[in-house]
Amino acid sequence: MNISENCYQWLMNMHDFSAEEALWNKLSGEEQAQFEALRKQHSARLAQIKKMEEDNQYFLSAFNAIPLPVAIKDANAKFLLVNEEYKKVVCMNQTDYQGLDVTHLAYFSDEDREVFYENCKYAIDQSAIVQQEFSLGLDDEQRNYVYWLSGFETESRKKGLVSIYYDATFFQSILNRLNKKVVDLEQEQQNIIKNSALDPLTGAYNRNVLAGFLEEAFKEASEKGRDFCLLMLDIDYFKAVNDTFGHLVGDQVLQLLVMLLQKTLRDKDYVVRFGGEEFIIILHNTVLENAYRIAERIRHTVETNMVTPNHKPITVSIGLVSYREGEGVKELLQRVDENLYRAKTAGRNMVVPQM
Repeated sequence: MNISENCYQWLMNMHDFSAEEALWNKLSGEEQAQFEALRKQHSARLAQIKKMEEDNQYFLSAFNAIPLPVAIKDANAKFLLVNEEYKKVVCMNQTDYQGLDVTHLAYFSDEDREVFYENCKYAIDQSAIVQQEFSLGLDDEQRNYVYWLSGFETESRKKGLVSIYYDATFFQSILNRLNKKVVDLEQEQQNIIKNSALDPLTGAYNRNVLAGFLEEAFKEASEKGRDFCLLMLDIDYFKAVNDTFGHLVGDQVLQLLVMLLQKTLRDKDYVVRFGGEEFIIILHNTVLENAYRIAERIRHTVETNMVTPNHKPITVSIGLVSYREGEGVKELLQRVDENLYRAKTAGRNMVVPQM
């Protein structure tokens, strides 16, 4: 905008109410329109800033209302924000906590402080959750706490940490009170699972519906002449994964495998969790040659996309058969199981089709 002398005089006196109106009337219609547009933009920005400030205050109040000590830290485990309860429970050497780290916590012993700092860094680096009990306080004022450290990473790859402290006695009392409800819920869940077609862990179909799926495939093969093939897949050395990294990692491996299978296969193909780490795949309207290519694609996809926490590839062995007219469910499953056995005894990470 080119600033004329009249514009300049109005800008200089816009807060002088006695002079503003007279000077405003000296502006051209175009200049008044331009300034009105600027006024509206400025008012909109001020409204946005006010709303952001109100939102920040709202969330800060909610953060301070949490009845547990909570702290947010940056990628270097330095404090960014703590709630009021945290200030009460964890004594710091300085009132200004921002930029401080665990070395400034007064009630930690040197040994606990070092362990806590290492756990913070691990949780941040791995975006993991770490839980540990510790004592806080001095001499007869010590209390037992449980801390949870939860690392996170934003979409812009910025890492951080949330730490939460629980009074161990209080925490245990909650667990005790909830124990019966948990047992009841688990029983109810088991009853639902029995009547459900899906495996609750992986989202694949469960074994209860396999016979029905095969009978449907038998009917299509006999009445419409549509070939189908059966794959039996087993994760190689899955027991070693569970033993080395725990069942939580093992569960994640099973879940990821099913996700990859569902992305690789067609909607009309069925993935059934047969038991443990074994899966049955029904390939509808598929001849043996095409089924072999699909099985090899599955094997390659798993090998190139799945790894253990120590970065070793996860592989699968696959047995493959096509339906033979007149055979039943038992005979079909026996043949595919024999081919899976051959794949595993021949070295694993391979597909063995029917001879």
